[in-house]
Amino acid sequence: MERKITSRVTKGVIITGLIILADILLQKMYHPVPDGIRYLLRLVIVFAGILVACILYSKQSGGGLAFGDVFSHGFKTTALVAFFLALYTFIAIKWIYPPLSTADMNAAVKAIELQGNALHEEAVQLATQAAKNRWIIYVSLSIFASMVPGLIASLLGAALTKKNR
Repeated sequence: MERKITSRVTKGVIITGLIILADILLQKMYHPVPDGIRYLLRLVIVFAGILVACILYSKQSGGGLAFGDVFSHGFKTTALVAFFLALYTFIAIKWIYPPLSTADMNAAVKAIELQGNALHEEAVQLATQAAKNRWIIYVSLSIFASMVPGLIASLLGAALTKKNR
């Protein structure tokens, strides 16, 4: 009988769905959500999800896999999770999350002025430009915050699985 192996895409969608669900729940519980809590939760979910994905892949394959096979499956799943999270983060920053408030903008202008490199008008321009392009920072951080724990979980998952070779 042929073994049925869950695809990387399915595992990536499930892991990403858990992260999005947790993010939405945090938005409902706290306003505003501290970024530290949001990214810590993402790290834990990605790490646990990729670790489980590697172990599940090994079990569904019958356990006769090399280290590289399991690691490859885990890291490809991590890449899918990173892509889906980057897409969700872009959509959330552009259309779901509220724009920066005037208090946040004023704080940014003051911080730029305190550096002493810009006049008030230049500081306002810099803060406005940064607010428009904040999605770049969040998407980059989302990719990084999913790739690092995914890499570690792929290595650990490949090391923990039973080898028959």
